Amino acid sequence: MSRASEYRDGAWGSPDPQRLGGLGWARRTGGRLTSRERSRLLAAIALGQWENVVGRARLALGRLPPAAANVDLDTFVAPDSLFAREAEQACAELPPALVGHSYRTWLFGRALAAVDGCALDVELFYCGSLLHDHGIAQPTPGRDFTLASAERTLACATTAEVGDDRAQALADAICVHATPGVAVDRDGALGCYLQWGAMVDVAGLRIWDVAPANVTEVLRRHPRVDFKRQLIALIRAEAAAVPQGRFGLLVRCGLPLAVRMAPFKT
Repeated sequence: MSRASEYRDGAWGSPDPQRLGGLGWARRTGGRLTSRERSRLLAAIALGQWENVVGRARLALGRLPPAAANVDLDTFVAPDSLFAREAEQACAELPPALVGHSYRTWLFGRALAAVDGCALDVELFYCGSLLHDHGIAQPTPGRDFTLASAERTLACATTAEVGDDRAQALADAICVHATPGVAVDRDGALGCYLQWGAMVDVAGLRIWDVAPANVTEVLRRHPRVDFKRQLIALIRAEAAAVPQGRFGLLVRCGLPLAVRMAPFKT
């Protein structure tokens, strides 16, 4: 049985909200890392950089996972629910560059989950994709942007009368998605695929697991309009607002350069 199948079948319990990056941790710390947490994330970042080198080599050689060619984007239909509509309205509050990124995150994340054989809660993943970066549009000094994203999500969930357990699970996933080194068994599928879908778009990570035709189609549906320049400005503003936080560390480790080097024109 694959790890994705184990998660789908409920072999793992709910993630601990107090773990590094979780909702409870973010509320308690404001996103500030301890020296031990910083060391752990540095190791995860280094591993991610190595995986990126290997993955780019696979991409250059055209070594696509067999399952990637079978992913049909037309099967990824936006849920018709009050929560989804609330999330869409909240997403529309964002600058156009972030709106496009949010929808691309949804499609790339769903494509990667399909390749990995991991089932996702369709409604929660859609809403989480649209709202995961809501807070980064207006950085707050001393307060990690994912908290604002989670709070906007919880407000939408309350209006839509979403059950508290599901709403809290999504808020936790949004908080943890910004943590380098997430793993499905520890952090849950929602948080992992929010990160992995977003990072295809942000830095080209795991783009080697998405069929080139699907990448082209995602960009056709949701074009990248000056995305790199605007994203780098947002990332730097968040790092300045919470210098001891995750984005502060990521900026020092070269995230802006990774964005510029992503295999997209803009």
